[in-house]
Amino acid sequence: MNGQYASLLIALPLLGAFFVPLIKGLGKKAIKTYVLIITAIQTGIAAWVFQEVYSTGKPIIVIAGGWKPPVGINLYLGYFASLFVLIVALASFLMAVFNFKAIDVEPIDKYAMLFLLLMLGATGMIATGDIFNLFVFMEITAITAYALTAYNKTGEAAEASLKYMILGGIGSSFFLIGVALIYGATGTLNMAQIAQLAGHINPTVAQVGLALIIFGLAVEAELFPLNAWAPDAYQAAPHPVTAMFSAFVVKAGLYAMARVLYLMSSVGTWHNVLRLLVVMATLTVVVAEFSALRQRNVKRMIAYSSISQVGLIALAFALGTQAGVDAGVFQMVNHAIVKVLLFLGVGYVAVQLGGAEIENFRGLGRRMPVTAFGITVGAMAAVGIPLFNIFWSKLRIILATIEVGYTWAAFLVLAASVVEAVYYFRLIHAIWFEGEGERISESVPLMAIVVLLVVLVIAIGVYPNYLWSVSQKAGSDIFNVAQYIKNVPLMGVGA
Repeated sequence: MNGQYASLLIALPLLGAFFVPLIKGLGKKAIKTYVLIITAIQTGIAAWVFQEVYSTGKPIIVIAGGWKPPVGINLYLGYFASLFVLIVALASFLMAVFNFKAIDVEPIDKYAMLFLLLMLGATGMIATGDIFNLFVFMEITAITAYALTAYNKTGEAAEASLKYMILGGIGSSFFLIGVALIYGATGTLNMAQIAQLAGHINPTVAQVGLALIIFGLAVEAELFPLNAWAPDAYQAAPHPVTAMFSAFVVKAGLYAMARVLYLMSSVGTWHNVLRLLVVMATLTVVVAEFSALRQRNVKRMIAYSSISQVGLIALAFALGTQAGVDAGVFQMVNHAIVKVLLFLGVGYVAVQLGGAEIENFRGLGRRMPVTAFGITVGAMAAVGIPLFNIFWSKLRIILATIEVGYTWAAFLVLAASVVEAVYYFRLIHAIWFEGEGERISESVPLMAIVVLLVVLVIAIGVYPNYLWSVSQKAGSDIFNVAQYIKNVPLMGVGA
């Protein structure tokens, strides 16, 4: 199949959102079914792209309008992008199934449009080869996320959306100023050519520009101190959207951060920015874990846990080594699987029992055993217990951190993991050893998804080699900047 068909990954959700108003009159179920079909097709295209890239070992490069970069805009679907575009599509498809149970607030057509545009924005951030288009896709992601956060029309949702909007606006300003500095220094917006010219940029300009971009992306990537919006947004947003935030919106921000960071690796002051990111990432882990410990709302507790895991990924990317990047990608995949499982389970409990307070989880093992089992497996995986998937990626990140000499950061991460174990085992105890109640009928499609995710978590925990191999290839796609430059067919303008 022609590689240009990969452009459907951008075109399909955009056109899908455009046509939602045409089926508005057919009712809620028709709109939800339409979203399910679009996300299923998107997953099929993403699976084809993944198979094509990993079987041939060559990236798919889509050149818009026939103009070669840097004059034209290109999409770059290498090992990393093909893997995470598939994760974005698959998570969206699973949450489209969850929409049937979780979404009733009108207008459903607006929700469907925003849902598809959120998938579009994250896909574009991961696939683009142009730093300004990265900003454009980041804004699409952010604006749809603001609206979806407020979708439930409660006071808490409006407040959470406003916080997100204010911090997002600040982050976008930082990012755009950073892009302007780098464009002024290089005369190009194409990522491959920026990497080609990075060594010739004034070190101070490069350091300031890169730091501004990191701070700008820190909002979407949920890094301290620019993550104050995240717990409120996760709690207030519709349950499927919360899972999407954790599974791929934040991952798109992390990828953009890692991509831009390593494009500039030939800059003399590069390691100063890495040290800044190590501090931000470690603080994110520690502050989030202690914040989670105090929560009584389980959805909010898992939101803080998600922020902590994101800090761990950012720490891996900030190490400046191939081992760190590979481990960070491995953790990104594992985290996406576990957090979709957890937010799906907790969201379904909230739908069935009227809220996500800890009281509703007492005796859940008797009332909703499959959901309870899924949440339990997700909780044990998040802690990093052996034979569950996150154990391997967390171990590799800690080893990579110690190898670089950041022993203090590794120690703080391990200490934070103890705190994480305390609140997750408190939840597990409430589920299985407290309370009583009658059995509640569980949705067969949703329970099938829960079982599938549980099998994935355990299968990767028992046999991590395949996913680790995939993650190493994806990590090399970020770390090996020379190969990235070689793969992109630049005209040579300004080189």
